Amino acid sequence: MVYIRKLQQTGGKTGSSFLVILPKEWVDSQGLSKGDPVVLIQREDGCLIVDPRLPKAGETRSTTTQIEHDLRWEITSRYLLGFDEIRIVSKEPITNIQRDQLKNVIKRFVALEVTEEDDYQIVLRCLIDPATLPVGTAMKRMNLIASRMIEDSLRAYFEGSKEGAEDVVQRDEEVDRLFFLIVRELRSAIQYPRVSEMMKITPVEAVDFRLAAQYLERIADYAVDVAQRTEEPIDKKLVQKLEPVVKGVREMLSDAVNNLFKFSSKKVISVIDAERWLISETAKLRQHIITAPKGQPQTQLYVVDNLLRMGEAAKDIVDLALPQS
Repeated sequence: MVYIRKLQQTGGKTGSSFLVILPKEWVDSQGLSKGDPVVLIQREDGCLIVDPRLPKAGETRSTTTQIEHDLRWEITSRYLLGFDEIRIVSKEPITNIQRDQLKNVIKRFVALEVTEEDDYQIVLRCLIDPATLPVGTAMKRMNLIASRMIEDSLRAYFEGSKEGAEDVVQRDEEVDRLFFLIVRELRSAIQYPRVSEMMKITPVEAVDFRLAAQYLERIADYAVDVAQRTEEPIDKKLVQKLEPVVKGVREMLSDAVNNLFKFSSKKVISVIDAERWLISETAKLRQHIITAPKGQPQTQLYVVDNLLRMGEAAKDIVDLALPQS
């Protein structure tokens, strides 16, 4: 709904204040009445937001769900929606097995802890403030882990190291935890203008960061796929051909993510050129693998394809970067 209002000036032409009449339908829908305070927020683009939700010190957004429901889904959805407190209740005494299941679920989320519990309920609280771990910091951390996972997954695959491969798989859990935290904070920024102002993130930037985080999470999954195909050490000649590609993909990812925070047209061009090079190199690798007299062509081709997918995801991230006005 769009409303048009004319500014009114108090005290005649010499008055120092201006008035805007709020639509009665909006006031009624928000449950407001005469004398109620509202929050005025000025955005960077000059728009003024009228927010009826006055922040209160220590205000907690709480939600309740039954323990009999799908806990993994219930907790994930409520965490991502930005609730500070999640109450898990039960009509029957909560069993030790249910408590253990719950603890395994909350390991997936940053700063989600059990703060209260009795026989019939468990209270979870998210003990983190967006100001203590900003989206940018979480994104850079996620990028660092994903980049190392690329290197270590290929190293494990080259050397046939099952231990190294398992380490990569375990680190994917940390990437997922950061991904959920980023989505939680960005949803709050879009839903609540005050949070957006505090985080200094515009709605457009929030959408871009959300997509970038998803691409990073996908890259980490590709690294896990490579690690899980670790068997015997592969031919050293193939390793020598793959190593420059691995290095190139990591450089693409680094430039792409850094460009989200400090735009450089040179880095954009560099990533675009690198993708063309990657397409060419992976095509050569496929041909080499197919014509090789021995080896495991199916698995090796899959690894090469995953490297290409990682590079394509890095290119997708760099496409999100916008010049700073």
